[in-house]
Amino acid sequence: MKNKLHFDFRKLCFALALILAQCVYAQNKKITGTVTDSKQEPLIGVNVTLKGNSSVGTITDIDGNYTLSVPSDKAVLIYSYIGYTSQEVTVGQQSTINIILKEDAQALDEVVVVGYGVVKKRDLVGSIASVKSQDITAVPTSNVLESMQGKIAGLDMTRSSGQPGSSFNFTIRGNRSLTASNAPLILVDGIAYGADIDINPNDVESIEVLKDASTTAIYGSRGANGVILVTTKKGKEGKVKVDLNAYWGPSLSTNLPKMNNTQQYVAMRREAMRAVGQWSSPTDDSVIWDAVALERIKNNVNTDWYDLIMDDATTQNYQVSVSGGTEATKVSFSLDYFDETGILKGDDFNRYNGRMNLSQRIMKGMEAGASALFTTSTRNAAPSNVFHAAQTKEPYGMPFNEDGTLNKYPFTGSGATDINMLFNQDRDNYVDETKSSRFFGTLFLNWEIIKGLHFRTNFGYDSQNSRNGHFEGVNSTFVGSNKGLAKVSKNETHSTAWTWENTLTYSKDFGIHSLTALVGHSMSKNSYEDTYAEGKGLSFEQSLFHNLDGTQQDYVLSSSLTESSMLSYFARLNYKLLDKYLLTATLRADGSSVLAKGNQWGYFPSVAVAWRMKDESFLANVDEVSDLKLRLSYGLSGNSAVSPYQTTGGLSKTMYEFGDVPAYGYRPYSMANLKLKWEKTRVLNFGIDFGLLNNRVYATIDAYKTWTSDLLLPMILPGHTGFTSVISNVGKTETRGIDLSINTVNFDTKDFKWTTDLTFSANKEKITALNTDQDDVGSGWFIGSPTSVIYDYEKIGIWQTNEATEAAKYGQEPGDIKVRDLDKNGTIDSNNDRKVLGQLTPKWTAGLNNRFEYKGWELSFFLYARVGHMIASQAAGNFNPSGWTNSIACDYWTPENPTNSYPRPNFNKNESMLYKSTLAYRKGDFLKIKDITFGYNFPKQMISKVNLSKLRIYTTLKNFFTFSEFSDYDPERGGSNSYPMTKQVVLGVNVSF
Repeated sequence: MKNKLHFDFRKLCFALALILAQCVYAQNKKITGTVTDSKQEPLIGVNVTLKGNSSVGTITDIDGNYTLSVPSDKAVLIYSYIGYTSQEVTVGQQSTINIILKEDAQALDEVVVVGYGVVKKRDLVGSIASVKSQDITAVPTSNVLESMQGKIAGLDMTRSSGQPGSSFNFTIRGNRSLTASNAPLILVDGIAYGADIDINPNDVESIEVLKDASTTAIYGSRGANGVILVTTKKGKEGKVKVDLNAYWGPSLSTNLPKMNNTQQYVAMRREAMRAVGQWSSPTDDSVIWDAVALERIKNNVNTDWYDLIMDDATTQNYQVSVSGGTEATKVSFSLDYFDETGILKGDDFNRYNGRMNLSQRIMKGMEAGASALFTTSTRNAAPSNVFHAAQTKEPYGMPFNEDGTLNKYPFTGSGATDINMLFNQDRDNYVDETKSSRFFGTLFLNWEIIKGLHFRTNFGYDSQNSRNGHFEGVNSTFVGSNKGLAKVSKNETHSTAWTWENTLTYSKDFGIHSLTALVGHSMSKNSYEDTYAEGKGLSFEQSLFHNLDGTQQDYVLSSSLTESSMLSYFARLNYKLLDKYLLTATLRADGSSVLAKGNQWGYFPSVAVAWRMKDESFLANVDEVSDLKLRLSYGLSGNSAVSPYQTTGGLSKTMYEFGDVPAYGYRPYSMANLKLKWEKTRVLNFGIDFGLLNNRVYATIDAYKTWTSDLLLPMILPGHTGFTSVISNVGKTETRGIDLSINTVNFDTKDFKWTTDLTFSANKEKITALNTDQDDVGSGWFIGSPTSVIYDYEKIGIWQTNEATEAAKYGQEPGDIKVRDLDKNGTIDSNNDRKVLGQLTPKWTAGLNNRFEYKGWELSFFLYARVGHMIASQAAGNFNPSGWTNSIACDYWTPENPTNSYPRPNFNKNESMLYKSTLAYRKGDFLKIKDITFGYNFPKQMISKVNLSKLRIYTTLKNFFTFSEFSDYDPERGGSNSYPMTKQVVLGVNVSF
């Protein structure tokens, strides 16, 4: 019965292969043969093609047989199969050609970077996802982490702003903490780097994402949120290789919220006055507007403020790298320039990167090396409120005088003294400039003491400097809040961090046993220094923020210094039996200066097992199953969320009277808690890795559950203590979910290849305990609900005219927002009639990437989706019922238009009208065609004549297509209305020689 089933499955594969095959036969000479592997097992679907004419070809059948007609004895046949080394055979006088294909050793020995080492992919026990160099650079990005969006199952990544140099928000397998960061630990070449990854994507060899406790526990108190390992490119033995990479392209804003034009704004203001009985016809317009405004309305003045504050934007990047080496010396270095101008005038970001990696063999078994990364950047930012101004100012404002110069006071009525927002575009009026520099370097030594015993020491140093200078002149829109004076400020920060790690690794095979043991030691220290100064009333405004002693009043001075250190010991044991039963166990002990004595040390163990079922005898002859492995892991890791000095409390400066004389003193501002410790997360993970048809289909499935305890939350204190609360370890959360990734090779011939990569992640999180048994409504935390939710009244429509009597019971009238009376007691109150409306994090995310290659041409497109969450859209909530400021163009209620969308404008109500917050809530679901890339790789025969090994040109469309319930907003922003997302057209070239 088993054989029959096995035979039927092979017949099915063969039938499908025949349908997909494209075979063109010549008539001159008939060649037959059989293709097998090294075990004499037939290989199904091997491509057999004529060299120089791939249209002449066939594939092997279920028994590995093939038949092909070739034009002459000089014909050369190419035998290719995924996972095997291709062979070329000249036909000659042969009519039967049998081939034995050898497995590709490189594919078998593919390694994955793990904490403090590498492991063969086939021996991987934990849950790790990887992105390689060719995928990282397939689409041009300014931030190397962007290449992972939608391509790593379990990694949720969004960008809330299109501002140049803006960062990404990302979590691995959801949120666990309520007050601490949920961002993963990021390491570059083994050393902690921080969340701001300013490395050029072309300098990165691979990125590994560690997701379960068996892989993250070795990072102890820093591993609970997952770990991202970035490995930079190193020099390789061989001739010198030079790579040139460049791209350029314009950037455009994505959908912008549609605001009322002049006609719509006039209609809304009239309705607001009609609602209170002060307008009935255009003859009453003088009650609303002054003569200047009425003249502009009469002349149909309609100013597009969006168009005036926005500008043409571009992105460009130029990089050159050189690598090469000998058996003893290997080197790689690169230089990079990145420049991005924003869609707001005066908004830009530029960055220079320099990188060097060097390794040198000192003697047999000993190698030393160094790497250095230097980055300097400048960012100029437009005012953060400029979009709000463009959306709320009257649309009939006159921004220019008749002579074309800027009109300082373009508005009317109560806004007649408001300064033109366009004045902020002049650097004589407004500057927000940040200059940053960074040096990140490592030194390492590898020494094979004896066979199987390796020692490695790795030292990393990170130094960062940043200066933000801010200037608001007397002609800026901020002059009102600055008492009519110019305001300047300067913020300077300096941070240093060093890490020194030593590991000893021993590997030994004992017959059917294989053992690798690692022990290590780590120490690190961090220092952060901050200085801030501010003042008003510059005597010489051209000096901007470079002459703070020229200010005259309202001085603000502050400075701080924080330091912390950590000492760690760790160990890992990898054991393998019969090359198919795998065990990994880890333990780390972390001691930190930020915790008080008695709680300074934490211990983080993990254990994982795996079973390579494919290597069992009952699957050995099932050729359709090329790989099958089961994995199970459990462990503990931490979240080092306690900040320096948080356990000791603190003092703040305060003023008091000593006699009749004012004096300064200090008072406690926070209560000490010597019992504080790290948040801890336990993770249970079950995974399956399987490959079909010689891994033409390869999938990884992981199911997991986490339990996080000792959450850092404020615990309420009795009033006699003098404090309202103290941070304590009192909360708990849980998450559970599924990660799925599928990679398929749909077609693979000499000239044509089509691959598909799919990722899917579903995650459910909930709070299981707080500092009391009750929900914390003020903080938005509810037991049994996700960590981030929308909690409010539920809008069910607008009160209609025929509901006037019922509305009056609730103190409402037709045209007001109607919310649900949850307890049906005839009153609406905040304690009993609000509920959790939805969560801010998606229930599932997915990514789908298709790549097509035909000869030198390539086409790829990537889809990304986030589903099952809500957003509080600031754009949708931009509705001022009084009409004093402009609002979003919307379908509002009037007696003649009984809509259930927006309430009736009413002059007696303002932006804090009852239940107005409910207007902002929307489904945040979206599907994006994130990028489309079309390129061409020039034939090597052509470019080799000019000493090139690679020449590729391409164009990419980024973020052009979004499908959601919004027509004028990008929901990836998560509700923010400060800076629109952008879409880009990129033209690029890659050259190697």
